[in-house]
Amino acid sequence: MTEIVALAELPQVSGLNHADQNTLDCLVRQFRAKWPRNQIRARYYDHKNVLKDFGISIPPQLKDVETVVGWPEKAVDALARRIRHDGFVIPGGDAESLGITDMWTANRMNIEAPQAHTSALIHSCAFIATTLGDVKSGEPDVLMTARSALSGTGIWDPRRRRLASALSIVAYDESFPHDHRITELVIYLPDKVLILTRKSTGRWTIDERKHTLGRVPVELLPFRPRLDRAFGSSRITRAVMSITDEAVRTVLRTEVSAEFYSSPQRYMLGADPDAFVDAKGRVRTGWEAILGRMLAIGRDQDGNIPEVGTFPQMTMQPHIEHMRSVATRFSGATNLPVAALGIVQDNPSSAEAIYAAKEELITEAEYACDVFGMAWTNAVRTGLMLRSKLTEMPPEWNRLRVNWRDPATPSRSSAADAVQKTVTAFPWLAESRVALEQLGWDETTIERAMADKRRTSVNALTQRLTAGQQTPAAAAGSQALAAGQAQP
Repeated sequence: MTEIVALAELPQVSGLNHADQNTLDCLVRQFRAKWPRNQIRARYYDHKNVLKDFGISIPPQLKDVETVVGWPEKAVDALARRIRHDGFVIPGGDAESLGITDMWTANRMNIEAPQAHTSALIHSCAFIATTLGDVKSGEPDVLMTARSALSGTGIWDPRRRRLASALSIVAYDESFPHDHRITELVIYLPDKVLILTRKSTGRWTIDERKHTLGRVPVELLPFRPRLDRAFGSSRITRAVMSITDEAVRTVLRTEVSAEFYSSPQRYMLGADPDAFVDAKGRVRTGWEAILGRMLAIGRDQDGNIPEVGTFPQMTMQPHIEHMRSVATRFSGATNLPVAALGIVQDNPSSAEAIYAAKEELITEAEYACDVFGMAWTNAVRTGLMLRSKLTEMPPEWNRLRVNWRDPATPSRSSAADAVQKTVTAFPWLAESRVALEQLGWDETTIERAMADKRRTSVNALTQRLTAGQQTPAAAAGSQALAAGQAQP
C-alpha cells in the first residue's frame, strides 16, 4: 500500500448528495497534500532515502554505491517498543465482564495495535476505525481497523475535539502502474458509513450503512500533538532527516577513503613514459600501477634512475570522529543513547548512567501512552456501544482506562525489590493483582497465578474438611446446636 498514488483526481461519485461529495473532496485534498511528506518519512524509515551529495569529495563513479544508515528506524522502534498495551481496567469496576478482551482478541489487536503505534510515530498519526462487522462473511461482530496516514486521513473538529469525517483507502487496481487507480474508499460520517467501490467500467457504487453514534466512528491516534497541530508531529523530524543525510555522506566518504587507505599511494619522479605501458603497448590503469607487487623501471634516456616513493599513509580517524559527532547530534534529537547508534564508548557506563541516558526516552514514552490511551479507550467504547446498540454511553464506561506496562522496562530483580518495599509499607497490597502488575507480569501470567492461588485455597480447605478440622465459626455452631439439644 505504500506505493499507491495520492488520488490523482477527485472522485466524482454519482448518487452522493452535495454535502457528502463536498466532504469527500475535502478529505481527498487533504490526503493529497500530506502524501509527499508521508512518503518521504516512509522512505527514511525503510532505509531508502536518496544520497544528497555536495559533489566535492565523492568520485562520480562511486555515487551509486548503496549506503544505508538505519538510524530513523532505530529512533521509531526504540520508542515504539516501550509503548506496550496490557489490557483495559475500570478502577472500582470489572472491565472483563464487558467483553473487551473478546473484542480485542477477535480483531488481533495485540498484533495490530503495536503496528498502529509505529505508523503514528513515523507519520505523526494513525487512525482507528470501529464499525459493525459482517459476521456472515467471517468478520467479528465488532470490527476494529487501524489505518496509517498512507491509507487514510480525516478532518479535525477543534470545537468537539474529535474527527468530523474520515477517509480510508481500502483497495486499488495494480494494473495501472503509474497511478494505481483507487477501487474502494470508505467515508466515515457522524451518522453513517459510505463504502464506495469503483467497477471496471469506471462507475462508482455506494453502500450506505447507518449508525446511531452521533459521531464519527474513527479515533485519531496522534503522536506529540499540540494546539495548532492536532494530527501531531512525526518522530522522523526534519532534524532527524538532515542528520541522517549527513551520516550517509560520512559513511560513503569513509568507504571511499578506505579504498585508498588499503592501497598506499606511490609516486615516481623522472620515469620514462614507457614504464606505464604494458607489453602490448596499452597504458596501465591506476589500479594496476598501485597494486603491482614489484616495480621494474629502467633508466631514462639520460641514464638516470627514476626516484620512487610513497605518500604518507592517510588515517581514518577524522571520519570516525566525524561519525561520532553526527551520532551525538542524532542522540540529542531523538533522546536515544549514543550506544544504541553503534557508537562504542571507551569506558563502560554505570547502571545509573545508562538509566539517565534513557530517562528522556522513558518520559517520551509515558507521554505517548497518555495520548494513545485516550484514542484506544474511545475506540473500545465505540465498539461496546455498537455491539449493545446504545445511543448513549453508560456513566461507568467513563472510568475505562488502558493499562500500560512500565515504559522503563525495569529488570526483574529491580522490579521485585520495588514491589517488596511497597508491600512492606502497604501489606494489604500483597493480596492484590496490582502487586503482580508492578512486577511486570503480563495479563496471561497474572491470570494463571491467580487461578493457581484459588486452586491452592480450595485444596487446602478440602483437606481440612476431610481431616475433620472445623473452622471456629463451624465449631461455635456445633456447640450451640449441642446446647440446644441438651435443653428439655
